[in-house]
Amino acid sequence: MQQTLVWKPRHTPGVETLRLNQDAHGIHATSHLMQVIRGNSIAANYLIDCDARWRFRRLWLKVDNHGQRKLSLERDLRGNWLLNGELRPELQRCQHVMLSASPFTHTPLLQRSALETGQSDEMQVAYIDLVNLKVEPRQQRYQCLHRRPGENLYRSQAENQAQEELSVDDQVLLLNANEQYLRQNPRELKASAQV
Repeated sequence: MQQTLVWKPRHTPGVETLRLNQDAHGIHATSHLMQVIRGNSIAANYLIDCDARWRFRRLWLKVDNHGQRKLSLERDLRGNWLLNGELRPELQRCQHVMLSASPFTHTPLLQRSALETGQSDEMQVAYIDLVNLKVEPRQQRYQCLHRRPGENLYRSQAENQAQEELSVDDQVLLLNANEQYLRQNPRELKASAQV
């Protein structure tokens, strides 16, 4: 299955356009995002590969913010993490990757948790700040507030961060994040760009 997803930040200029491919071999997401983050104009491209059960395997990231920088992050079958080819033992307990300005990176975590109403899960993620490209382990907690056809509501809290509410569709793809990101219909976005 292939689909294109678009998110816009509500309070700053920007857009993320992501192409998601899912098949028996796994999940492959490629994205281009442009945003203003803490006063920095960021353009980023990334690809994330997961296995068919949404387990993280690889991230490639390129960010342009006063010059281009790149990184690659991999997790092998034993749970070892490699950042640009170098072993990062402090990431050993991490289950997935979280990008500071991408609403998509909640999806693999929620897919893996498969929470029912009232249930919660806490996990460690490899958090990447898109402004400075710092990679560090961070606790991430999710609680399922309610599930109903077409829209499920979760509460999310990252370590040392404010809580946010996430509204997702039946495929656990973000519709709305705490009034910060809102998913757009790609067709409507193209039509408004042509006007």
